[in-house]
Amino acid sequence: MADSSHTTTAHRLIASVWGEDAPAVLVADRRGTCLWRVDTRHGPYALKITVPCTDPQGHVDSERLALVEAELLLGLEADHVLTGLYEAHGTLPEGVGSWLALKWVGGDDADAAFAKLRHSPDAALAASYAAAMCRAVADLHAGGWRHGDLQDAHFILDGSRAHLLDFAMAHAPRRTPGTGPVVYRGAYDWFMSPELAHDRLTTTPADDLMLTCASEVWSLCAVIFACWTGTYPISSKTTTQTTPELRKELSLGQVKPWQDVRPWPYASFEEIITSGLQHDPGHRPTARDLQRAFEELA
Repeated sequence: MADSSHTTTAHRLIASVWGEDAPAVLVADRRGTCLWRVDTRHGPYALKITVPCTDPQGHVDSERLALVEAELLLGLEADHVLTGLYEAHGTLPEGVGSWLALKWVGGDDADAAFAKLRHSPDAALAASYAAAMCRAVADLHAGGWRHGDLQDAHFILDGSRAHLLDFAMAHAPRRTPGTGPVVYRGAYDWFMSPELAHDRLTTTPADDLMLTCASEVWSLCAVIFACWTGTYPISSKTTTQTTPELRKELSLGQVKPWQDVRPWPYASFEEIITSGLQHDPGHRPTARDLQRAFEELA
């Protein structure tokens, strides 16, 4: 997506938003979205540009996602749930698309942080990372919000803190099916709860799905599982394409045995993750329960 025209658009936006010709580096280009790191005189920022996506696995409204995320971030700020991330947003001056400017969040994404521990075991640090991730989600849930797209790349670990990014699929407190800014279909398949995977199999692409906190707890533990082991908790498929066969496998919720995937033995850590991967949503702990359990280990 980031051809010369999009690069030119990015630099024009940078000059308009920050009032300077700041250097920018493209750090992500996927399914209709480009993310740039912009190093201004006042510090680093992120510029996200979204345009129509031709990838069948992409979002049907990809050109609107920056606008959608901006409005959700403003809602999070108004509810005092998440502050200090949003900077500005708008539509592209040329062509169809939208943009969003954000504060740059420094640190390692969760997968990169845990990858170091697979080869250099540190039980306390692993528990501290997991606790921070659970705290970030628990704080969202306490404000009535759900993130909607939990995955390893959306957690940035910085010391003892975890920052959540990418709120385009977020669910506001009063959101019910059919009232959201975009149709919600469960986001990233490999971290989708069994009940959401089942709902995707049994509904049409136009049907907006409900995301519960219990469902998001499953996704949270699936992300921690994947970060620690380097493999997804359920499917071993290598395809990036969504298929009904994959969703059926996910809907069954049969988690891989720990002895087959663990980088090193850590039974108490595994037990906490497993508690959030229960097939029955009613048997899962809350994100706050998970946070406290991991904090006791750390």
